[in-house]
Amino acid sequence: MPVRQHQARPPRPRGRVTAALVLTLLAPLLLMLPAPAQADEESVEPDPLAVSIDQLDTVSLDGRTKGRITVRGKVVNTTEEEWNGVKVYPFVGDTPMTTSEELAEAAEMPADALVGERIVAEGAYATIPDLAPGETYSWSLTVPRKLLHVTEPGVYWFGVHALGATTPTTADGRARTFLPLVKEPNKRAKAEKVSLVMPLRRSVVYNADGSVNYLPGWTRDLGAGGRLFRMLETGAEMPGLTWAIDPALIDAVRNLAEGNPARNLGPTDGEEEPEESGSQSASPSASALLPSPSPSTDTDAEETIDEEAAAAQQAATVWLSRLEDALAGHDLVALPYADPDLSALATTDPDLLATAREHTAQALAELGIKATSAVAPPTGYLDRAAVNLLEPGAVNLVSDKMFRGTTPVIADLDGHQMIVTSSGAAAGGPGPNDPIDAISVRQRLVSEAALLRGSGKPLIAVLPDGWHPPQSAASFVAPWKKAAWISSSSLNEAVAGQKATSVTADKLRYPRREMKAEISADRIGTANELIGAGEMLQRILTHNDEVASDIANEALTTTSYSARKGDADPAADALSAVSSELSSITVAVPPKVILSSMKGGEFQVTLSNELDEPVTVRLDAITDESLRVATSEPVQLDANSKASFNLAASMRDTGTHTALIVVTDTKGNPLGAHASVPIRPSQVSGVIWWFVGTGCALLFAAIAVRLTRRIMKAKKARTSGVL
Repeated sequence: MPVRQHQARPPRPRGRVTAALVLTLLAPLLLMLPAPAQADEESVEPDPLAVSIDQLDTVSLDGRTKGRITVRGKVVNTTEEEWNGVKVYPFVGDTPMTTSEELAEAAEMPADALVGERIVAEGAYATIPDLAPGETYSWSLTVPRKLLHVTEPGVYWFGVHALGATTPTTADGRARTFLPLVKEPNKRAKAEKVSLVMPLRRSVVYNADGSVNYLPGWTRDLGAGGRLFRMLETGAEMPGLTWAIDPALIDAVRNLAEGNPARNLGPTDGEEEPEESGSQSASPSASALLPSPSPSTDTDAEETIDEEAAAAQQAATVWLSRLEDALAGHDLVALPYADPDLSALATTDPDLLATAREHTAQALAELGIKATSAVAPPTGYLDRAAVNLLEPGAVNLVSDKMFRGTTPVIADLDGHQMIVTSSGAAAGGPGPNDPIDAISVRQRLVSEAALLRGSGKPLIAVLPDGWHPPQSAASFVAPWKKAAWISSSSLNEAVAGQKATSVTADKLRYPRREMKAEISADRIGTANELIGAGEMLQRILTHNDEVASDIANEALTTTSYSARKGDADPAADALSAVSSELSSITVAVPPKVILSSMKGGEFQVTLSNELDEPVTVRLDAITDESLRVATSEPVQLDANSKASFNLAASMRDTGTHTALIVVTDTKGNPLGAHASVPIRPSQVSGVIWWFVGTGCALLFAAIAVRLTRRIMKAKKARTSGVL
């Protein structure tokens, strides 16, 4: 019986025989037609049987022909027909790949490319029961090592083909990966240092009220079997792993564990201070990670949460309790808060990057976590401006794709050092399967490591953000640990003894697609406005000293790499909500004010606080040069209350002038609410004095006339008596 069989492109399943016969008859005519310039990739039909490799009990082969390899996976009937007599056969390539470039080319090969020979020996394949439409079946097969006729060191194709009863020689489904063969695998002197960095980050989006958005997705990822949960399970078992932590993720999960409340405007200034940074440890305690219970209140008054929030709360609490064990014993590096778009911030607002670093330090101090500052852009690229902002002593991880020509282990550009990671290892495996599923990523990693063995260079890889951790951490990690030729190393161990290589700016690559994908300057501007509004809100809240930091955290998430893909701008919605809260302190003024004199007078204003928390504000006035209105001292208003008081005003000339009365914070920054009032001096006193003066003049005139008449009359009388 033959034990090997070449693979071929499968015909379509039953029901398409007539079409196949027609094509066969027309083949001579079709050959006479001109070929299309380029094949349409979207026109390629998927395999009728979707096959996956979920477990592979070895990461590599050696020169021996003893032993067995066990492979497990699933097969899914994606058609609307029942499939009978399906068998899953292993296959192996016959030509080793010996360079990373060959691996990269292989990973891009079409799914139906001829890459190896099928092994059809009795007992080496798995038989699948009848598969109804949409049905899934888990299969397992064991391949004797002697049937894998590979002896030369290098990386080989390895995988499985699923064949139906009506297509016994062609593949109706396939799954492929890489399998290296390593010479002298047990010689520790030739062990290859492999350092894996697992980023603990995720897209974090907040609603306008400060609560975490899209709870079902969080519940799915954090719950048992979810992606973030499986990351912790795998990371806890993986030797030499380095965690790259985004504190924004932990903060969001802590918020969910509290029931996903909205932004807190209540009193916080009476809470205990966090522990000093000197008490930090490399791994946190569960008590530090789990949020503290809110101050005791009347149970009947506590708000109930809906089913979505309750499910997310439960998943978040379990995840946080598991996080402590996952981080324990591993090196930790910390990303700037919310993993912001470094190149965008470096060009538009470097100060915001400094803010992100400060918030990371603050968050880690509160959690009792000690970690080295780091950057690790998901795409692997930084532009020159971002390189200039790298911190001395930080762990700066970039991709080898960022450099032209031969890439060093550590690159030094004008004193800014960068650890260069493998883009190939992060790219994952070949199709038709998901290239970043668990087995694809693991086998690409060990394949790249095998090709580096003996070069003196370590393999440093940042696992891709979207990779799918294994369902079973033990089955994934155990084969890795058994590979004696792999020396699992932390970042520090991997780069120990490696000298930095100076590079020039012209050696850097920053693709145009990266520039186009950057967070826009408008979004960064909105994030800054939101941070400013948060600082103002904290200044007016009498007993809250945390809301500014919370809002800044929300704003930073809108500048992250993950926010590149979103069309909406959550910062704009949050800014509108915070601005509305600031405008909830209003002022009422009289319809008009008449001063008793130009030298001065007072008028009454009324402040109203519509917030549920006490606030401290001031009043300012905007006037022209002829009118002066004194600003008020800070005024404290209770929650949902009003207060009236007088403002002093004076004028330099007559006439009506308008004063704009503005509500401000304690530093004089306008909150939004305002009211205008016309003011003029009283003219009553001037009229009175005019009348008084006129009356006096008439009186004196009348007296003068009267006296004159008397004198003239007396004189006339004397003159008449003489005559």
